[in-house]
Amino acid sequence: MRQLRTQPSIEDRAKRHIRLSGLKPRDMARWANLNLIDWLNRARPVSVRRALEIMGLAQRAHRIAEEARSASTDQQCRSCIVRLNRILSELNAVLFRYDCKARIFFYASSLHRQYLFFSGHGRDSEITAIAFLIENLTLVHRIRRCLECQRWFFAITEHQKYCRDNCRKRHAARGEEFLEKRRTYMRDYRQKQKAADLLAMKLARGK
Repeated sequence: MRQLRTQPSIEDRAKRHIRLSGLKPRDMARWANLNLIDWLNRARPVSVRRALEIMGLAQRAHRIAEEARSASTDQQCRSCIVRLNRILSELNAVLFRYDCKARIFFYASSLHRQYLFFSGHGRDSEITAIAFLIENLTLVHRIRRCLECQRWFFAITEHQKYCRDNCRKRHAARGEEFLEKRRTYMRDYRQKQKAADLLAMKLARGK
């Protein structure tokens, strides 16, 4: 039996990654904007899809790695590692499309990466974005789309859902506007229903 240990969560690892980088969260967000986010918001859909495939595989790898770290038995841990190695093989194969010699692997309860891009092939901005993803695999779950404007952004905090404060306020205002319209509709509906019931009673008594 494996001894149960308290393992840091994905978000704990993200915070540690930012701390070890020597950057504050807002500075890391600016760095992400410069290397990845701005490109995501202007790139062609086909290029974005390629980046999203890498992000999706990285997120799946992190989830399975967390399962492996918290497994209570050796059998559960081995099962997780088999699944994880399949995902990492797929991820390494996807990166090979960029003429990138990449090796992302799981060792000592952590994901590690070694990579080398041989050529940009005229896609220098995309290469820069993909390199940022590889270098910051722990932060992939913080790359999100704003619930209001649908633009990509890097979340400074785990709970952030909007790229700007204006988007958050606009989304909340529209929510309040909808609720107010709903309340008005229901109030008018009940009044009309009451009037219809009264009319029906008068007609019934007239008979």
